[in-house]
Amino acid sequence: MTVLVDTHALLFALLSPDRLSTRARRVLEDRASVLVWSVASTWEVIVKARIGKLSLGGDVAIVLGEQIVRMGMRVLPVEQAHALEIARLLEVEWIDAAGVPKRHADPFDRLLVAQAVVEGLPILTADEQFDRYPVERIW
Repeated sequence: MTVLVDTHALLFALLSPDRLSTRARRVLEDRASVLVWSVASTWEVIVKARIGKLSLGGDVAIVLGEQIVRMGMRVLPVEQAHALEIARLLEVEWIDAAGVPKRHADPFDRLLVAQAVVEGLPILTADEQFDRYPVERIW
């Protein structure tokens, strides 16, 4: 199985593996899994570390880079097609009964959704907000 790994799923694996679901742990540990890590998630981790919302216990670039290599992840760059998919997803208004847009508030997660759609990948994430989009969520 090839799966796009959400930022928090990798952070759970690194910092608090007990927070992973049984299925998520199985996917992450299965040598047959092809784990895909978005450059957008690297950006998100760096931003959160720099503003003090996240500590990896060392230099964020080194710790994150080592974890990506250790897990054998394939790095997915952000492409023009991904950005254009964000625009398409924003055009489709998911409105709840109260008239509130249901799109994900986190721009990093919206980019991950766009990448998953374009690349045809499921997303490994506990975030139920991904269920609003035309992607498979694995957790």
